[in-house]
Amino acid sequence: MALRDHALDDKIITAAREEFGEKGYAGASLRKIAEKAGATVGAIQTRYQSKNELFGCLLQPLLDEIRTLFQNTKADYHPGTGADFLAGLKTSMQHESAAILHLIFHHYDEAVLLLCRSAGSGFEHCFDEIVQSKIRESAAFFRASGFAGVDDRLLALLISAQFDSYRRIVAECPDREAAEKYMNALMVYHFGGWAAFFESIRSSTEGDKI
Repeated sequence: MALRDHALDDKIITAAREEFGEKGYAGASLRKIAEKAGATVGAIQTRYQSKNELFGCLLQPLLDEIRTLFQNTKADYHPGTGADFLAGLKTSMQHESAAILHLIFHHYDEAVLLLCRSAGSGFEHCFDEIVQSKIRESAAFFRASGFAGVDDRLLALLISAQFDSYRRIVAECPDREAAEKYMNALMVYHFGGWAAFFESIRSSTEGDKI
């Protein structure tokens, strides 16, 4: 039985990252990946059952870290009221945005693949699923903080807009220094919006009691 050529494994991964990065999942072909790796399509197919499985192999380290990140940042969000609630929310958002920025640049090529090149793959909706999970967690957190009347659809729109800005940073800011500058500006912008949003809910609730 022939021994597996592990040096070829690395060449296939490198070629796949390049091909998917250039053409996206839908435009990439195993034939081109094989050519770039100096391999045959058959050599790729003995390692990966499909183009989608190969694409997923590239994304898996990033996906694992995303799950860990949001499990860890979830613990940062503590229900509260009044000024304590807003101060805690700001601190938690700062920690989360810093962690997301670090993750993006620790796995920048993979982040581009997931957020900008995954159309047509089995991972196309992964980011949307992450956002939906965040929406559910945020709704529970806000209700625990006394904002029981938050409109779920509006909340989904606001959180989706916030997370879409992270997608734009990946697509448009390969330079970490610039990305950090924009991420900090977005954090200020989004927190200001959330603070005004919750103040309007609080004022409306107090008005209803009069």
